[in-house]
Amino acid sequence: MTTDVSTLQGGCPAPFLDASLFPKSSGNIAGRLCAPVEQLPGKPVCCIPCPATEWVFPPRFQTWYRISESLSAIGLVMCIFLLLSWTFLPVEKTRRHYLSICLVIGIILEALAFVVPLGVKPQQCYDAITPNDMYSNLTCAFSGAFIVGGGLTVTVWIFIRALSMHLQICWDIVPGKKYFYVSQVLGWGIAAILFTVTMTITGVSFRFGDACHVNSHNSMADFWGPLLGISTGAGVVQIMTFMYCIKVYLRNMWSDQRTDTGNSSGLPSYNSSMHVQSARAVYQRVTKVLWLQWRSITIVIFLLVDVIFLAIVWVQLDNAVDRAADGKLERFMPFLLCLFTSQGDKEKCYKAGQEALVNESTAIAMLMLLSLTGVQTGLMMSRTSMFVAWYDLFRRKVTRKREFVSLDAKRFSNDARAFELRKVTSPSAMRSPATADDAERKGPASPPGYYPGPGGAPLGDAERAYRKPTMSFSGPRPPSRTGPGGREWNPEETFARGGLGLNPPESPVRDSFGSVGEKASRTYTGGSGSVRKG
Repeated sequence: MTTDVSTLQGGCPAPFLDASLFPKSSGNIAGRLCAPVEQLPGKPVCCIPCPATEWVFPPRFQTWYRISESLSAIGLVMCIFLLLSWTFLPVEKTRRHYLSICLVIGIILEALAFVVPLGVKPQQCYDAITPNDMYSNLTCAFSGAFIVGGGLTVTVWIFIRALSMHLQICWDIVPGKKYFYVSQVLGWGIAAILFTVTMTITGVSFRFGDACHVNSHNSMADFWGPLLGISTGAGVVQIMTFMYCIKVYLRNMWSDQRTDTGNSSGLPSYNSSMHVQSARAVYQRVTKVLWLQWRSITIVIFLLVDVIFLAIVWVQLDNAVDRAADGKLERFMPFLLCLFTSQGDKEKCYKAGQEALVNESTAIAMLMLLSLTGVQTGLMMSRTSMFVAWYDLFRRKVTRKREFVSLDAKRFSNDARAFELRKVTSPSAMRSPATADDAERKGPASPPGYYPGPGGAPLGDAERAYRKPTMSFSGPRPPSRTGPGGREWNPEETFARGGLGLNPPESPVRDSFGSVGEKASRTYTGGSGSVRKG
């Protein structure tokens, strides 16, 4: 909003504005950077014009802020790619896990807090000295809610993820369904409770750039205190896990040295062998888990550093603002005197203002860490198999579906008779389509009983001789002529166990189907393949 600030100075020197000339109707009244000046007549309350960041940081800071917003947009795209991959691709290609999904959701919320202002370009100030808050600006409400919800979600799931790795590495406990349900209830429940308390009691407003942040009033008890407590707990659990890994590594080295030295006889004792075996087994198990969980460990370390660093910087900034609101201006006096003596020349007072609040390098580092969380997570959780799976899925959906068709099936598919069973009129009970086709191309079939010999000469109607192997218990069984389809059975030929002996010559013989044949005056020689009548 454009206003002639010279008419709003009141009893305050330039560039300060008199707070009594501004109504306390809307906006973040507590976010005004004002202080009473008892040395001036009437003891006016003088305020720094809004936005205050333009008086503390040079114009290049806005360039860095735009870069951080662009990086947040890139991280948002990468995290959405992860969620889509976990949704539509097979598990063996993505290695998805509910701990990763919940953590990425929190990072997406955090990235949206900087992407929304990138497209909207919100108005930071309600009037010349009052910043907008979540009640006076809709963009502020959304960006602040995304920052609070994303920060709490990321911090809580960092702790749950660090605890899961600690149980697997240090205690050899693989979290199951019980851990899943408890983590879902506690993870989302704690984040929702803290989010509700922070947005209701403390609120958010424009304090640092185009995104709204948590107000300083009651922020330590509602937001920063729980955030620091949870992140510190996650850090302690992670440090304990690292200490255990170092202990296992050193114990394995000590076991190797003990194996090399041995005892006085040159042979390892039983106790030393068991100790070495146990230490080496634990070392191999821990190494395997670390190799499988190195992505999770790296992500937890990065996010823990980001959260703890941001919390410390913001707590210091809130404490400085609260002291100025209470009239404790010792830290701000060099900055205020610089603005008074220079008649509002910003360039001469940047250094003093950064010493009173936060220096430019720390602010840029804080912005970069916030914007790079999505990029770091996207790079660490992405796998080459995801891109290959997306390519295969796209190729299957876009290209025409092709079926494998056998060349023989295509050749004989028009002749339905080629796939029917032929009538058994020859030694071949059934002919394949290829055989039938070959017979039709070569000419009329051979006459019955014609079997080509070694040079193509016919063997005539004689049966082929069959040589029974020495240890074979089977042989050709021609149909019996004693009955319809019946076969005689000789227990000596089949090595079957008999009762009291062989059947008497005149006793009836039952075939394999139980029908009674003629008298046992016939014998069947199973090895020669011929039938001899008695």
